[in-house]
Amino acid sequence: MPKDKDKSDGSVRISVEIEGEYDDVVPRIQLPEEESTHLDPLVSDIETVLAVLVRFEGGTRSAIAERLPDEMVATYEAEGLVDLLSVLERYDLVELEGNTWKPGPTLGDKELVELLSD
Repeated sequence: MPKDKDKSDGSVRISVEIEGEYDDVVPRIQLPEEESTHLDPLVSDIETVLAVLVRFEGGTRSAIAERLPDEMVATYEAEGLVDLLSVLERYDLVELEGNTWKPGPTLGDKELVELLSD
């Protein structure tokens, strides 16, 4: 008679115990932090556009473009700004009412508004 064999579902379980001082152990188990700054200029520009929308409680594409500071990484003319605003609309950060772009539901978050107002 054949012996019953353990049936395996293909999963693997590993248990590891690590001992030592916190400051010695943590750096060894942390994932390496890759400091990527490639998106920083884009994020900065998006924050600036959103801050303008919050500060002025919305506006037409031309009015928003005129209020953007010169020190932004990208230059946003009215047409180019619509492309960015359309993407932000997908994340409920802005909404279009007629021809006026306004802060969206996500910008109603008090913490986000405070962040953009600084």
